[in-house]
Amino acid sequence: MTDTECPLCRSERSRRVAIKPDFRMVRCAQCRLLYKDPRPVESVRRHYDDVYGHDLVSEHIDRRRRSLFRDFLAVVRPFGSRRLLDVGCGSGEFLALAREQGWIADGIEVSPRGAALARRRGLAVHGHADELPDAHYDAVTLWNVVDLFLQPIEQMRDIHRLLVPGGLVFVRTPNAIFQAAAWRLSRVIVWPPPLARLVADAHFFQPLVWAPATLRTLLLCAGFTGVEVCNSTVSHGDPYRASSAARERVVATVKRVVHTVAGGVYRASRGRLVVGSSISARARKPV
Repeated sequence: MTDTECPLCRSERSRRVAIKPDFRMVRCAQCRLLYKDPRPVESVRRHYDDVYGHDLVSEHIDRRRRSLFRDFLAVVRPFGSRRLLDVGCGSGEFLALAREQGWIADGIEVSPRGAALARRRGLAVHGHADELPDAHYDAVTLWNVVDLFLQPIEQMRDIHRLLVPGGLVFVRTPNAIFQAAAWRLSRVIVWPPPLARLVADAHFFQPLVWAPATLRTLLLCAGFTGVEVCNSTVSHGDPYRASSAARERVVATVKRVVHTVAGGVYRASRGRLVVGSSISARARKPV
């Protein structure tokens, strides 16, 4: 029994996965979603105000995620009316790159500081989805945002509302399979200290941690169809922590190795096993 019902299926039955000083991670016994219990009291806005509070921090994050954005934009070219919405756009790095590729790009950002950075680039940024019209966008992207949703099905249905029929939704998020495995490994490896620290940093529990199956369930429950889930391209180094050049090289190497292994597992299982550190999903609003 948990203190918090499952945000996805509302079940109150769960099993403990990990314990931290101020929370525990539990897995829903019914839908298998991994989530924090109790839910964090700190608002998402406050969290991202801290992230985007300093220009140097924002630039650090942008540089290490730029390759992710370019990989996506190389595959998903502008279509339809070319209108794209990025939910949780932060400082607007992805929107700026999308605009260069021909998209008419808008953003949603709850952090006033993050939104101010994006508007400084001449980008249109809104505070909430309810400010936007129905069936307006050809594509909506959510880069590491669904792990912070308070009401995931309701909020994803709002994304569905904003898309034109046949519109594309793209979601990227940490993978619960990898995160839970990294947590278990960190409890075993305590020496040598540099390796122990690297393993300990490999997991980062957000309020919600989606696995391929639960992410698929979320999108289907929100009304999307043709859901495809796969391993995500990795960011460069550690986007959220400044470190030495030597550590950056080690982190980048480890991430490449993990991504290569995960890709091999994905191909060998014919897409049934998605074990990378992050996953991405694409789906469509029915025509």
